[in-house]
Order: sequence, then C-alpha cells, then structure tokens
Amino acid sequence: MLLFGLVLIALGAAAVVAANRRVALRHAMIGSSTSAVADLAVEREALVELGTVGGFRKVCAVVGYAHPTDDGPLRSPQTGTECVWYRRTVRRRTDQDGVWETVLEEASERPFVLVEETGNIGVDPRGTVPVQPEKVAGESSFEGGGHLVGEVVREEWVLRPGAELYVHGEAHDRDGSLVIARPESETDPFVVSTRTSTALRDDSLLLQRRWAWGGAASGAAGLALVVAALLT
Repeated sequence: MLLFGLVLIALGAAAVVAANRRVALRHAMIGSSTSAVADLAVEREALVELGTVGGFRKVCAVVGYAHPTDDGPLRSPQTGTECVWYRRTVRRRTDQDGVWETVLEEASERPFVLVEETGNIGVDPRGTVPVQPEKVAGESSFEGGGHLVGEVVREEWVLRPGAELYVHGEAHDRDGSLVIARPESETDPFVVSTRTSTALRDDSLLLQRRWAWGGAASGAAGLALVVAALLT
C-alpha cells in the first residue's frame, strides 16, 4: 500500500508539471501576435542598415499557405503523395509478447515556404511534428513466420502544397534570408499546425485542466494511501 501510494503521488506530480507546461505554451502563443512577413522584413532591414548582418531574431507567429521551394515538392516515401513535408511510422506487435514496437519513424527535414499576402518566409520543420497533418496511409497487415507472426501498421502523414498553416517559432536570417524555425530558447514553443491559433489555445487549456485535475486526484489518493499505510 505504501509503495502504491508513493507511485500515485509521483504520477500526480508529473501531471502537475505537464499542466504547467501547457500553461506556458498557451501563454507564449497568447503573448506572440501574428506577424506579417513584410513587417519582419522591415525589422530585419533596419538591423542590416545598422551593420548587423545575420543577427535578426524574433519569436513570432505567421499564418500562410505551404509551398515547396524552387527544388519542387517532395514525394512521401510510402504513398508517393506530393507534399512539402511528410512523416511515416512502421509499428509491429508480435503474438509472442503483444507489445507494440516502433520499427521505423522518419520525417522530412527539407525547408518549405510559407506564403502570405505580404510576402514569403522559409520554414525549417526540424524539431517539431506538425499538429493535425493529413493522414494518407494507415495500412495494417500480418507478417513473419512461426511464433514471430505479428501485426504491422504502416502510417503516413503529409502537408500538401497549399495547406493553410499557423507557424509559431523564431524568425531569423542566419543564412541570409528570412526563415522561421525552432527557437534557440527551450522555453519558447515551436508549432507548425493546420489548426488555428485559437483552436490550439483552446486545446491547450482543455489539456491543462485535465492534467491538473488528474494530478490533484492522483496526489490526494496517493497521500491517503501513504497515511493509511503509516498508521497501520
């Protein structure tokens, strides 16, 4: 009983930490207004005129439409879907242990372009998984032989050219052109999403409440078990 109570307290504490992270994410998005690419370009040029080249940094959010670079669109490896970004996973579960194992997980890292009405900005997708991309494959099959026969699930997601995206990250010009990417500070979120900022904030608030309520309940139950164990 004592051990189980301590485990519940630890789980409750972890849930509270998760809730606090959701609060930080929501506050970061609330505090960062949507920027026009033209305005970012003006701010960058002001630094260049002052002699600062490649030193522009600004945490911001941009809303626009995804387009490939001059190199052309990507083709997703499983379905061959034309896209600007893809992710695929292969998971396997054998009859022997019934535990899912990730056999393969890969995502494209090539930058793409976000086009909005005042200009274009590059997007470096490394360091995040886009929120609610389009799922284009979810195949399940049984493979193997003998006792190693197991279920294999192959899934794939893409962002197609023309998809409307909300991107929250850090705009910079380290390579000479404006790019929005994962912020250098770990406290600033990097979000690429097909959902709007309002929907993301609502989701974050809901998850925060669930984690907080669950953490409080788990901690209270664990404390009760610990007290009961110590009194018996």
